[in-house]
Amino acid sequence: MIDTLLNPSFFWRAATHLGSWALLLPLFAGQFVALWSSQPAAARRWLVALGLTVSATAVSKCLFWGWGIGSAALDFTGISGHAMLATAILPVFLCVCMPAHAGRLRHWGTGLGLLLALGVGLSRVVLDAHSVSEVVAGWLAGLAVVAVTLRALDGAVRPARLAGLCTLAVLLVLGTATARKVSTHHLEIRLALKLSGRSTPFLREQLQAPEQMSRLGGVVPAACPAPCRPPAARPGTATRS
Repeated sequence: MIDTLLNPSFFWRAATHLGSWALLLPLFAGQFVALWSSQPAAARRWLVALGLTVSATAVSKCLFWGWGIGSAALDFTGISGHAMLATAILPVFLCVCMPAHAGRLRHWGTGLGLLLALGVGLSRVVLDAHSVSEVVAGWLAGLAVVAVTLRALDGAVRPARLAGLCTLAVLLVLGTATARKVSTHHLEIRLALKLSGRSTPFLREQLQAPEQMSRLGGVVPAACPAPCRPPAARPGTATRS
């Protein structure tokens, strides 16, 4: 048990799970209701900003998987959903969890949320689920949601009566084996393939192929057949979302 806890792989997988939509959407739903009861304008902005950002993230991934639209120079194939959700939800959640008139505690809550989101993003890179540019894009998108929401907060927020319920939801989600397997990854791929008419999604190797060809004098690397099929997940890597 101790060896498992001290294993770096366990640490990074636990960190990446904090960005899972199966964990964060229940948190968001509970805190949204609590915030709506005292400041509906701020809650409405949080919902709209998050909805737009989630949509933009899904579109960025579908554009690559279905049409190969990305950046080889930046190694960018779509916004990191884990980094975006963690940054957009955790800082606001922890800020609103603080007692009314908490003053600096609210800033500490927001800061802790941002720190956790930073860890989630780093875990995506360490686990080889995303490139640095994709994680940075997720952080920036989430920060935009946080800025819009916190700017709308007017004075004190009533104590979040659903905060305890949200915490219970977190414990339940963290304690289930199925939560770690829940991912929108395959749904997004199926949507991209249906819209583009392709039978297989574009892969990161195909995005890099033109640069590799120029370096090799026009020779296509053998590692990039067309059409490419998604490779089996390597041991120790995380599902991309």
